[in-house]
Amino acid sequence: MHLLNGKSVSYSPLAGKKAKEYYLKIMNSKQTKQSLTFLRGVQEGFPICVGYFPTAMAFGLVCRDVNLKIWEALLFSVTNFAGSGQFLAINLLASGSLLFEIFVGVLLVNLRYAFMGAALSSKLESGIHGIKRLMLAHGTTDEVFSVAVLHNGLLSYAYMMGLELVSYLGWVSGTVMGFLVGMILPNELQLAVGVTLYAMFSSLFAQELRQKGILVLFIASISALLNSFLVVVVSMGTGWAFVVSMLTASIFGALITPEMEELS
Repeated sequence: MHLLNGKSVSYSPLAGKKAKEYYLKIMNSKQTKQSLTFLRGVQEGFPICVGYFPTAMAFGLVCRDVNLKIWEALLFSVTNFAGSGQFLAINLLASGSLLFEIFVGVLLVNLRYAFMGAALSSKLESGIHGIKRLMLAHGTTDEVFSVAVLHNGLLSYAYMMGLELVSYLGWVSGTVMGFLVGMILPNELQLAVGVTLYAMFSSLFAQELRQKGILVLFIASISALLNSFLVVVVSMGTGWAFVVSMLTASIFGALITPEMEELS
């Protein structure tokens, strides 16, 4: 109880707690708007840019290896901005897969971005709608998502644009540079760059294996064995074999994962 304008006023501890939480929420919001600026996003996105550049160079080399033109490789990275999905698409294209096979395969590989986008959407400050959200959605990658979610407060549009733009420029410029470097590299070295796809997916697999354990190895083995069976024994096309094996392993993994989590 305290005096307010000469009158006795009582309050409950619960009301005081809610007022404190509301105050902290306002302060965190103000702090977010002050600290999460465009420049802050650029600074935090620069390491991502450095990491993307050599990988994108490898993608540019692969594009030249499969006889794409430089403007086609550039357009590929400008419109997609999805490393593993792009490597998969270009290798399926080189193997003669149908457009629908490539579409389904890349859709499945990039499906994780739908969940990342939903998670980021809840952390954006109010007032970000329409074209702004579309631009942020296009720039969302695994690394961008990992950096953005480290912040406890709401994410400003300026900060997200700085974070995504510098990462995006690293990927696009690396693609062009890789294509240009491929013009002076011997053919043997250009063909060797094709192993980059396996390195890309091995890194993704290692991350999942570290987080979820031996179950991931079991599911991946089913997918690999089924894919080999469809290609070697059934003589199914590479694209369709990839799609069928991925869908089968994904459904099987979704069915057994809840059971494994309950046992653990």
